Parts: sequence; structure tokens; C-alpha cells
Amino acid sequence: MTRAQSASTILVTAGGAWLIGLADLLPLSETVRTQVWPALPLLAVVSLGAYAFVNIGYNLLAFRECPEAYHELMQEIQEAKDDLRAKNVDIA
Repeated sequence: MTRAQSASTILVTAGGAWLIGLADLLPLSETVRTQVWPALPLLAVVSLGAYAFVNIGYNLLAFRECPEAYHELMQEIQEAKDDLRAKNVDIA
């Protein structure tokens, strides 16, 4: 099963359970049915956003620097500058 299939299966299952709860087919208390249950999709979206924010922040903090790639890139830039100077191109 691919990621798209598993994500869509979870989404359809959760959406179906939510709709069944809205249709009063689940034994929920009055408070849960009228106040909590309708807000669950908003809670899911906010939770997903918080997860994405934390995940991106963590990966930015854990990003490893690559000194070899930096030196290789600087060498390629210098070679390009030398090539352009050899062709009498004015570079700043």
C-alpha cells in the first residue's frame, strides 16, 4: 500500500466516523455531540499545522553543515570567474 492509499484510507475512515457522529448514530453525550464533535476537524487541522511547524523547526536545527560541499562550490565559483575573466567579461 502506498502512502497516498494509506493516507486516503485514514482520511476516509476518520471522515466517516465523524459523519456518523454528526448523524447521531454514535452514543455520545449531548455536550460532546453539540460542542466537541463539530470542532474535531478544526482540531485536526491545527494539530497538523503544529506538527508541520515543529517538524520543520527540528529539521532546520538538526541540519548538518557540509564543509566539503562548501569548498567545492567556492572552487567552482572561482573557476567560473576565471573563465569569464579570460573571455574579457567584467564581473563585479
